Amino acid sequence: MLDGMWSVAPWIPPASPDLAVLAMEAADEEGLPSLRAWPEVRNSGIGFGALPPFLCWTGEAGGHWHLVLLQAREAGALVPGARMEPLPAGWLEALDLGALARPLARHPAFPGGASIHVVHLPGGEAFRVRTFGSAAPDLVAEVLKRTSHIQSWHQAD
Repeated sequence: MLDGMWSVAPWIPPASPDLAVLAMEAADEEGLPSLRAWPEVRNSGIGFGALPPFLCWTGEAGGHWHLVLLQAREAGALVPGARMEPLPAGWLEALDLGALARPLARHPAFPGGASIHVVHLPGGEAFRVRTFGSAAPDLVAEVLKRTSHIQSWHQAD
C-alpha cells in the first residue's frame, strides 16, 4: 500500500456464520442477560432493527480490520427491499451500537476482530460516525470517497 492510500473494498456479508449466534456468544461474554436486537444479513447488507440495510465496506489499517457501515439511502444507493421514506431523525444517536457491533466485530472474516464504524451523512462533504473499537476517520473518508462523487470528506463536529 502506498503512503497515504487506504485499501478498502465492499463486503457482502456471508450467510454463515449466523449473526444471531455470534450476537448470543458476544452477549454471553459481556455478561448481558438478554438481547433485544442483533444484526442480520439482509439484501446483501447488514440489517438492524427497522433501519434499511447498511452497505458494508472493509479496510485494514495498522494490522487491524475495520468495517464501515453506510445507510444506502444516505449514500444514494438503491437496495432491493429497502424503504423509500426518510430515515428517522436522530437514528445514529438512537442506534444501539453495542448490539449491532459486537457480533460483527467478532466475525471470522476479520481475524483478530474488527472495529465497527456506523456512518451518517448529514449533507455536504461532512460525515458523522459512531465507532465501536478504534477510530479511523481517514479510512471512513476513503470509503466515502469511493462511494460518491465527493473527493474530500471531513468529520463533522
